[in-house]
Amino acid sequence: MNFSIAVDFTASNGDPRDQRSLHYMNPQTMENQYTTAIRSVGEIVQDYDTDKQFPALGFGARIPPNGQVSHEFFLNLSQENNPYCSGVEGILQAYHHSLQNVKLYGPTNFSPVINHVANFARAYQANGNQYFVLLILTDGIITDLDATLSSIIAASDLPMSIIIIGVGNEDFSA
Repeated sequence: MNFSIAVDFTASNGDPRDQRSLHYMNPQTMENQYTTAIRSVGEIVQDYDTDKQFPALGFGARIPPNGQVSHEFFLNLSQENNPYCSGVEGILQAYHHSLQNVKLYGPTNFSPVINHVANFARAYQANGNQYFVLLILTDGIITDLDATLSSIIAASDLPMSIIIIGVGNEDFSA
């Protein structure tokens, strides 16, 4: 099994310095709703992924070096086409690195990350011994709903599952 994760870095999550933000890091625990979800799901799923190397993506942010908006970037911000993180701790390190280096922006488009993982599932579909799981962590707002639905339908015959977890904070309004 191949486990991939995609994290929402859109502005609708709120300023990470604001306690109401979904990306706000509790100074005592160094956790937030995203890290809790990564850890909770990742620690279960990682046991089914033999190499424990997880492609991790981010979406909806302005990324370095030029501040271009990206709807599909490597969470570790690798410029060498290496999206892989080593284990759940590697995903968390990449998440923290991105949080410190990207600018939350938008819109919230799921289809690029779904298509990214679907392309891998499609490439391995014939051999029948690979299965792909994509976990999308988001604040729940989808701006490309039609494209997302089309991407899901296009991937429906692939050896692939998509899990979408909407983390949320009812106290925050963007």
